[in-house]
Amino acid sequence: MKNLIDNDVFFSAMYAGHEHHILARTWLDAEKENGWALATETWLAALRLFMNPALLGPAKLSGSDAWKVVKTECTGKHPATMIYPENPPEKKIFTSAQGHRQVMDFWLVQLARQEDLKVATFDQA
Repeated sequence: MKNLIDNDVFFSAMYAGHEHHILARTWLDAEKENGWALATETWLAALRLFMNPALLGPAKLSGSDAWKVVKTECTGKHPATMIYPENPPEKKIFTSAQGHRQVMDFWLVQLARQEDLKVATFDQA
């Protein structure tokens, strides 16, 4: 079964300064051959983080360079499958959310169910 990659795994695999970089990079490289997928929101979240001066300081990337980094990761021998929603967010999925940090996780669960995927994340909740 393919994995739908959460941004915590995706971004940390690309950003060598992340505390989970080696773990994420090793795991993603091994999983790519089995197939992997990204939600549009994950792609955009990674772009946003690469451009964020609060995270990368003066090493932040331009929009063009951030796009190239993410696009390069998503292409190649084992490219990512992009996942787009068939339906808007379902209320029943979000009714058990305990806080704002779970919104994207719950959205990825809905997309994963839609596509018969597993969500790959570092989130513990």
